[in-house]
Amino acid sequence: MLSFQLFVTHTTFGALNLYGSETGAFTDDSRRMGEILAQHASVALAASAADDQFRRALSSRDVIGQAKGLLMARNSVSGQQAFAMLLRVSQNTNHKLHDIAGKLVLMHEDDVAEKQPHG
Repeated sequence: MLSFQLFVTHTTFGALNLYGSETGAFTDDSRRMGEILAQHASVALAASAADDQFRRALSSRDVIGQAKGLLMARNSVSGQQAFAMLLRVSQNTNHKLHDIAGKLVLMHEDDVAEKQPHG
């Protein structure tokens, strides 16, 4: 059995485990090839994780922007004041800013849906 840690910098993504059918199945060349394969897999996993993080950040930014807009319209406040309102609720309730914004947007969407004629 050969086992390679899948990592980039200090982030570990798991392990690549290779099994042989008999004792001594792996040569020095197979060990080097396994290391190369593990390095490529690590880079691919890191890229995928970075892409997921980027998409979550964009989504979070969008929801916070929507919530700010709702507060600005409802309370006749500036964008900075609306953000401060969200931040204050986040800190006072010990909930993430994104979650507070998401709840506000969802409540607004529910209100709009209730006002829509059902047909």
